[in-house]
Amino acid sequence: MVEKEKKLVEFTGKIRSYRGKGASRSLRRSGFIPAVVYGADEENKLISIEKKSAEKTIRHISGHNVMADLVIEDSGSRTVLKTIVKEIQFNPITGEILHIDFYHIGKNQPVKIIIPLKLVGECTGVKEGGILEQEMREIEVEGLPDSIPENIEIDITNLKIGESIHLKDIIPPEGVRLIGDAEHVIATILAPKAEEAPAPEEVATTEEIQQPKVITQEIAEERRKEREARKETEKGS
Repeated sequence: MVEKEKKLVEFTGKIRSYRGKGASRSLRRSGFIPAVVYGADEENKLISIEKKSAEKTIRHISGHNVMADLVIEDSGSRTVLKTIVKEIQFNPITGEILHIDFYHIGKNQPVKIIIPLKLVGECTGVKEGGILEQEMREIEVEGLPDSIPENIEIDITNLKIGESIHLKDIIPPEGVRLIGDAEHVIATILAPKAEEAPAPEEVATTEEIQQPKVITQEIAEERRKEREARKETEKGS
């Protein structure tokens, strides 16, 4: 199994004091996205996120509840918060980012989060004609924020036809626990489908279709001979 190196997801924002639809529209026009940071036993913080950098970051985000470093600049100070991107609201027509919700987590506070499973490698079974089926594409994990990777990559290079990879076959990063049934199939290589021979009924049907043409030709020939014989008889009489 191959574990993918964790990529840094980062947003930069500033504390804002204004709230409401009018203030939010004004922020977007000036190149910022309204956002909020909340967490257990702490007051909500209203912030504004740089739009261009946020759009670039969001395009490369995969999975749900992605962890991110939130850099907040306020009165010359700079604070970095460990957060989970809980929700991103988009304009359904234009696709513009309207609002972002961040959940603040403590650096030493374990979290449960769903991350993608990615299959890597040129599979032996597929080269032999097998069909790859991926049953699981995401997995829930638990661990400290700094330990959880962006995703988990699974090497399927040596997977042969008829073989499967189960959840129990994955070795998670140190400090990370996989949540789920250990026997759950993640990916399997199915045997290629054999070409089916025509059924006996289909062969019989084909013969039945061709047979009347032969019988009809023989009858037609007999009737022609009968007509010629009658004409000869009529001439003789």
